[in-house]
Amino acid sequence: MNIKLDRRRFMKQALLASSAAVLPLSSIMAGEKVNRPNILWILAEDLGLQLGCYGNKSVRTPNLDRLASEGALFTHAFTNAPVCSPSRSSMMTGMYPTSIGAHNHRTIRELKKELPEGVHVFTKYLKDAGYLSALCGIQKTDWNFVYSAKPYDTKNWDTLKDKQPFFCQYQFYETHRPFHACKEYPVNRDTLKVSPDTVDHKDCREELAQYMETINILDQKVGEVLAKLKRDGLDKNTIVVFSGDNGPHLHRGKRFLYDLGIAMPLIIRSPAHFKPGTVIDELVTALDFAPTFVNLAGGEVPSHMQGRVFFGPGKQPAPEYIFAVRDRCDGDVDRIRCVRSKRYKYIRNFMPEVTGYQSGFKNVEATMLMAKLHESNELPPAQAAYFKPKPAEELYDLKNDPWELNNLVSSDKHKKLLETMRAKLKKWTVATGDQGQIPESEEDLDKYRKYMEKKKEEQRNKAGKSKIKSKVNR
Repeated sequence: MNIKLDRRRFMKQALLASSAAVLPLSSIMAGEKVNRPNILWILAEDLGLQLGCYGNKSVRTPNLDRLASEGALFTHAFTNAPVCSPSRSSMMTGMYPTSIGAHNHRTIRELKKELPEGVHVFTKYLKDAGYLSALCGIQKTDWNFVYSAKPYDTKNWDTLKDKQPFFCQYQFYETHRPFHACKEYPVNRDTLKVSPDTVDHKDCREELAQYMETINILDQKVGEVLAKLKRDGLDKNTIVVFSGDNGPHLHRGKRFLYDLGIAMPLIIRSPAHFKPGTVIDELVTALDFAPTFVNLAGGEVPSHMQGRVFFGPGKQPAPEYIFAVRDRCDGDVDRIRCVRSKRYKYIRNFMPEVTGYQSGFKNVEATMLMAKLHESNELPPAQAAYFKPKPAEELYDLKNDPWELNNLVSSDKHKKLLETMRAKLKKWTVATGDQGQIPESEEDLDKYRKYMEKKKEEQRNKAGKSKIKSKVNR
């Protein structure tokens, strides 16, 4: 495994992981009776911070807002990759996708790698600690690695009441494209404001409104799960964690390392750890879920995990910087890295000749409209930059420029900060063994393209048969 760990960090992590466990594994094996908490992780697709509890007044999210008021709202939580398969690979292993060869979205099965020796998805360590694991709701894994062991014990919620302690990963698809309107709680298009990186046009407002209406639908379904938890008498002894996997599929969102692509909602209800209405601004990443869940279960956090225990009895200090990666997304080849502190973000574009306007965003209404406006020179410079070659480096002051439009790389005032960020990225690259430095072979890319063309042909044939069937039924 091509990972270089600092010895001091390794020893500190191992010591904290082993000494801070809720209950020693030896006690569990000896049959000592304890009341260990259940863990419910509600995971939503392609969801950013567009919730009422984060200040969005255009949506209706009473259930998630209530959950936040009953526990803790995290304001600086981020995925380590802005698209599902590398992000979920990171979440499930507690390791950067670039450290385990899972960084390209997607990798076809014949090219997927086994996890490095000794590395497993975190549910294995929960099972070792005596937990039952369940995958409920949408049955999506979409990991960029081969995993032959059984990652979950059940898919049936009804088994959980009699199988405690349990870990349940409950997944929702609502906020993934295609968006579905919510007629019961519609979003007002007339008063909706688009972000300054997007042209203010009725089509852009319509797209944004439909996305927000899927959030309204999601909130109702989350409310149903929380009600089910209470109905089954499980709410008092269950830690509830709600998060997204990556940002929304909107202009400059999903697939990009701007905050719209990597910022994720994170809400936790755990009376033993957080007072109601707590707001936490520590930096947290998707890497941190795995070690935190293992620690809460009383297991020993494996030393290879690169995340930290961010709450619970083994809580570790918050970092000053977090890192995120973007590599190939479907057929769009690119390599981007970012370093983010609470206030500043540094982005390194290793393929600056590649514009933002790639195939993965040609189904986004705002992007398509702006592409036409760009062709006729009707976009202001800040918006037109998306359709041009990228700068090799980007630096943003997120306090004064939250939409990341004013690049400070040439600013004398920020020269020292830029040098610091460069050094942080260089050190991270070496320490984590960033495999994105090695380009995919043309042979492997060709295999992927042929696979995708075959899939598209199957979809076209399926759509054609559906149309024929529809005409016959008329």
